[in-house]
Amino acid sequence: MAGVTTLTAYRAVGVGALVVGLATSGVTALLTTLMGAVILPRLLAPLQAQGMAPPSFTTAFAAGYPVAWLGPLVVLLVWRFGGMHGRWLAGVVGLASMLVAGSIAVVAMYLAVFAQASAI
Repeated sequence: MAGVTTLTAYRAVGVGALVVGLATSGVTALLTTLMGAVILPRLLAPLQAQGMAPPSFTTAFAAGYPVAWLGPLVVLLVWRFGGMHGRWLAGVVGLASMLVAGSIAVVAMYLAVFAQASAI
């Protein structure tokens, strides 16, 4: 009887980890898209008006921010095909995608602001 309750608890943790992984990676992808599509062009407009080139990291982020939408897809794939540990590993992958994509977005935005400050 103990094995049945342990298995049930393990599955519940797996579903909770999936929800956490999807929520964190999905919100991060949404915010990264917002930063790349709406905010970053406004930050780069004064630089481009002065004929200055934006930082290369910022340019790479502006071209590649949709890659953040792979985060929720990877979470689902890990959850589905990850084997016995794939259920809780999906939550870890979602949190990792949040940390990586969020850090890249913040650094790219700050580099754009620093480039504007150096133009003054």
